Amino acid sequence: MYCGTHDMVYCLMCIATEHRSCGDVTSLTDAAGSSLQQKEADRLQEEYESIKEVLTVSKRKKKENLVSLEENRNTIEKRLQEIEEALVEHIKKLSQQDKMSLNETYCKVKDELESDIKMLDCRISEMERVRGKFQSTTEVNQEKRFIQFKLCQQIMKDAKILHAQFESGGKVLIDFAENTSVTGQLVEVKSLGKINEARINEKKEIKGQKEIKGQKEINVRMQNDKKTCRINDICQLDCGACILADWRNKNVKLIDTNRNVKSHFDLGFLPNGICKTGHNEIAVKLCNNKIDMLSLSTGIAKVRSISVKGGGGYWGIAYTGGKFWASAETAVDVYDTNGTFEKSIAVARAGTRQMTVYQNSVYLADRSDGIVKLMSDGTKQTKFQDSKLKCTVGVCISNDGTVYALDKPSNTIVMFSQDGKCLGQLVPEIPSREDPESLCYDNKNECILIGYNSSDTVTALHLHD
Repeated sequence: MYCGTHDMVYCLMCIATEHRSCGDVTSLTDAAGSSLQQKEADRLQEEYESIKEVLTVSKRKKKENLVSLEENRNTIEKRLQEIEEALVEHIKKLSQQDKMSLNETYCKVKDELESDIKMLDCRISEMERVRGKFQSTTEVNQEKRFIQFKLCQQIMKDAKILHAQFESGGKVLIDFAENTSVTGQLVEVKSLGKINEARINEKKEIKGQKEIKGQKEINVRMQNDKKTCRINDICQLDCGACILADWRNKNVKLIDTNRNVKSHFDLGFLPNGICKTGHNEIAVKLCNNKIDMLSLSTGIAKVRSISVKGGGGYWGIAYTGGKFWASAETAVDVYDTNGTFEKSIAVARAGTRQMTVYQNSVYLADRSDGIVKLMSDGTKQTKFQDSKLKCTVGVCISNDGTVYALDKPSNTIVMFSQDGKCLGQLVPEIPSREDPESLCYDNKNECILIGYNSSDTVTALHLHD
């Protein structure tokens, strides 16, 4: 029989026991002869096609997820291998340094002991020589014998002093005070990281919003680097190559389009900002209140310098319209290419950081809650703000005008359209204890480059719509 209340067919036993209170129970003959039967069949056919389509889409997504899952696993395995090799290499480096220190100490102590032995040999020889003379002076007069006696006394006295001096110095040993915290911490560490399973729900697409397609680490350390790199600014040349400002090693580095470090230039001073000034020319803002112009036509060479007033210690520089825009704490100072000061523009509350140019306007990171946009005449047009931004340190802009703001506390990148509308945020996989400090949009490879406070790598963040 058919129960209309529950819209389902049941056997007589079920109808009698479980559907006695239902008021719409009819025979199958009556239910099957209903005029609604065909309409219901048509509706079921449409629903079948619809459900089949969504299930097919779900199946496709699951297959894509399976492929991306394997890519995730391969990426993590590669990173684990890189960490393993880096740790082994670092331990080898520490061991080599300690061995060198051991040999230096050994050679120093060995030379001192051999020198002392020579001095003792000389003293013993001198004593034997004087003693021989003293014993062979029986035929000389009393005055000469008295002289020999006194000389022998003095040599004996000096020998006693030398003996006391060496005995008080004690025995020299080489000791090794092992840094147990190194092995102790390694033994205590249970893993190189944490493997997490995350589920990402699809959101309604916002026009202009980007998502992370993948990321790759680029090694930017050079053999002559004495310290861990600190990439505080990045800019791109017309050819697609990128220039990195390495604050800690006081140099700039050229990375080609294949992500290889091809050359570098020692600045002699800490670089606090970098920008493109021409087809093969860049400018570097230095801590000694200078701006150095460098040519990259054949290698990297210094062309000339100009002076800036008191802005050397602050980060950020841009070049547009034949003018330098140099950070000066909470303001930006404008200079012509000859170094003539033109004006100062108050722009930031907490201090300026990285700066960039898009369509002749200057965009700068305010170390508070956003990005400030300055027109070519210096007027403040827009500030790109969002509650997710607490301390903005980096900024870059893609070809379509999307503004990317780097927030230091959260290690996230917030995106804006040119009208100031927030388009969402990117959450890259930032290694622990590595603070991101700078951004650059790589138009050649359509990705964002991220420089760090203390890291020998730069992250290439690939995006998709």
